[in-house]
Amino acid sequence: MKRNKTLFVVASGSGGHILPALMLAKKWKEANFGKVIFLTGTKNLDKNILENNNFIDQKIYLNLSKFPGQKILGYPKFVYQLIYCFFKTIFLIKKYDSVSVITTGGYLAIPVCFIARIYKSEIILHELNVVPGKAIKFLQNIATRIDIVFEETKEYFGKKIQNKIFVKNYPLRYSQQDKVFDKDALILKINNQDKVNFELDKRTILILGGSQGSISLNSYFNVWLEQENNSNNIQVIHQTGTLDKTDWFSFYKRLNIPAIVFDYKQNIKDYYLLADLVFARAGAGTLFELEFFGKKSFIFPLKTSYTSHQVYNAASMVERNLGLFELKQF
Repeated sequence: MKRNKTLFVVASGSGGHILPALMLAKKWKEANFGKVIFLTGTKNLDKNILENNNFIDQKIYLNLSKFPGQKILGYPKFVYQLIYCFFKTIFLIKKYDSVSVITTGGYLAIPVCFIARIYKSEIILHELNVVPGKAIKFLQNIATRIDIVFEETKEYFGKKIQNKIFVKNYPLRYSQQDKVFDKDALILKINNQDKVNFELDKRTILILGGSQGSISLNSYFNVWLEQENNSNNIQVIHQTGTLDKTDWFSFYKRLNIPAIVFDYKQNIKDYYLLADLVFARAGAGTLFELEFFGKKSFIFPLKTSYTSHQVYNAASMVERNLGLFELKQF
């Protein structure tokens, strides 16, 4: 008797993790006609991204904080959440036949993948950055397969597992048909839906700081715009992110610049199409979408004391898109 297939998808914390996981899950559903169980975090961002994805059979929201590191007081809460995730996964995985797991990384993937390993399920890791994240590195030895989108990512994995690493295309949410548009009709559509007065002959600038936004990128653009001599000839689409509390509506109104301001939207295809110049962080999803739409972009990779993966993403994409992407620093 043929068993029904079930896919567990694990992704949380950012659009960079969740959006490509959604595309991977859609393709799996089309090929296998099985059930899709999506395990994600409890943040509003996670829930909002998963809205209106009716192909998902069940959404499971689990709370797992970041690894506390040297913050000793954070361990009791982290350990409790981790144990809960282990037992929740056991309960779920025992309910279904022929389970496969795919993940784009994040700490939530660790308990899910370890339980899946115990139950001899297929585990597929998808690393979308040049430098693998901590969770992907931690899980590499128990994975059935590891899919990567940058050739150089192979160098960051152990020699013994090279035979299960495969270079794939980034799981884009757009198709070639999405590039076809009429600019007059597009501006009319955007003006109606966003209640703005964009004009055909003005230069459109798009700012993308990622799903959580980038305060430093916003500040840089603020200064750049104040110094721009042709501010009367531009219009702006600005993804500010959820962390920036600046009153950007008043800022653009003061400069008399038509602007669309939002913290996060899942589908920004129309904004990509209209943009003449993009200011963006170097998340893998953003870079591959900018490459897909062929948009001239200033790229500002995020670099902190705990992560520099965007620096490597940017360097790789700038090299293969000479003249299209320009690397910038604050």
